Order: sequence, then structure tokens, then C-alpha cells
Amino acid sequence: MYLIDANVILEVLYKREKWQKAASFLERVKKGETTAYILHFTLHGISVILGKPELVSKLIIEISSWRGLGVIATSLDEELAAAEKAIHIGLDFDDGLQYYVAKKRGLTIMSYDSDFDNTDIKRIEP
Repeated sequence: MYLIDANVILEVLYKREKWQKAASFLERVKKGETTAYILHFTLHGISVILGKPELVSKLIIEISSWRGLGVIATSLDEELAAAEKAIHIGLDFDDGLQYYVAKKRGLTIMSYDSDFDNTDIKRIEP
């Protein structure tokens, strides 16, 4: 099972260099062929980048229909623990939260961010 980083979604939305592989992975999640999770925090981050409420609404409606996707909400205690862990392993808060949740739940991080490669969790690209 995977924890999807924001950059995988953004790769598709902005049709960046690797968008087709990311889209293929996300399509498998959408169909329920692959099980994956995304942090509620990550969805907020993507929403901030999108900015316009109509785009955010479309995103939320779309991903709400994905059969293989679960959304993970984190508590303030978990976010504090993630921030403290991020300090010790040299990650920013966003990556630290991804790391913390992936480690806690035994998930593989699906991301284009190589910062995770210097940690003890597995990261793969779509």
C-alpha cells in the first residue's frame, strides 16, 4: 500500500515531465486496482496551490470517487510528533508528516521527492 505525495497529483495536473506514469498509477487507484492513501494535509496543500475554489471543488469531487483511495487525517499530537521527527532526520514539515504516517502505518511513499531516500522508509515513483 502506498502513501501518495502531493507531487504525484501535481505532476498530472500540470502535465509535467512524468505525468503519464503518474496518471497511470492514479488511474489504478481510481479503479480500485491499487490501494493507496493520501493525507488530508496533502489535499489542503494541493488546494492552496490550485487556489481557485472551482478547481479545488473539481479535485475533491474527483478523488472522492476513487475506489482505492483512503484519506488519512492526522491529529495535532501526530503532527507534533512528525515535526519533532522531521527535525531529527532533516526533512521539512510536509515530508516529515509523510514520513511519520508512512512509518506508523507501514506504507511505501509514492513520490518524486528524493529527500525520502535518506530515510529508513521506502520511496518509489509511479
